[in-house]
Amino acid sequence: MKGLFRFALFLTFAPLLCGAGFVVGYVLIVGLTIPQLPEWAQEGVTEWMLDIPQDTERSDNGSYGEGSSGSSSSPASQGSVEWHGYTGFESEFHGLPLVGPIQRWSAWYDKPLLGCVFHDRRYTTHTGLDFPVAEGTSVYTPISGEVVWAGENGPWGNLVVIENNGVQVYLAHLSGITVSEGDILSYGDQIGLSGSTGNSTGPHLHLGIKKKTGEGAYVWLDPQMFFNPDDYIYVGCSD
Repeated sequence: MKGLFRFALFLTFAPLLCGAGFVVGYVLIVGLTIPQLPEWAQEGVTEWMLDIPQDTERSDNGSYGEGSSGSSSSPASQGSVEWHGYTGFESEFHGLPLVGPIQRWSAWYDKPLLGCVFHDRRYTTHTGLDFPVAEGTSVYTPISGEVVWAGENGPWGNLVVIENNGVQVYLAHLSGITVSEGDILSYGDQIGLSGSTGNSTGPHLHLGIKKKTGEGAYVWLDPQMFFNPDDYIYVGCSD
């Protein structure tokens, strides 16, 4: 009888003991592993392991060199998007590619949210801006010009590139594209829907600005140079 009682106790508490052992082992592994990572990666990995949603890409998307925090430009390779030499009217920037109200997860905001910035201190190779936003949000061109790329492009995911007067604007990680290569756009035209395609860990829009500086020479510009701080809500880089 005592044997049956002990066996019943074992069956009752065995799952609890196994669960406790798993938690202890998990904590030990995390505690030993995370400190070995670079400082910039530790918080992001911790957030991922705690199942906190992320919303940024994990790549510099074609730039090279570390750059420096606070710099307004960074070297750029030519990449796979060729220059068409288009020059037209209204080549100036007129604002952000998102229009409020903006939804992120279950919350709504009256302005676009700004996440990782150019050469962010936690992401120094980042050569654009990330705007966390719910998938399927309309994206608009902040500049007039010719669509020189509209389709999938490796780490960029679904990408639209608009060119005018020696500048290319990159709008990346889209869930859908509503323009075609060769289209001539006016400022404010819709180009697609936000998403999380390509090298991305959560829904967001990546905005990059690439400027030709000479024959075969290009740099990434800091898009914040073209915007007013009152146009967005800064939430910081989550990864």
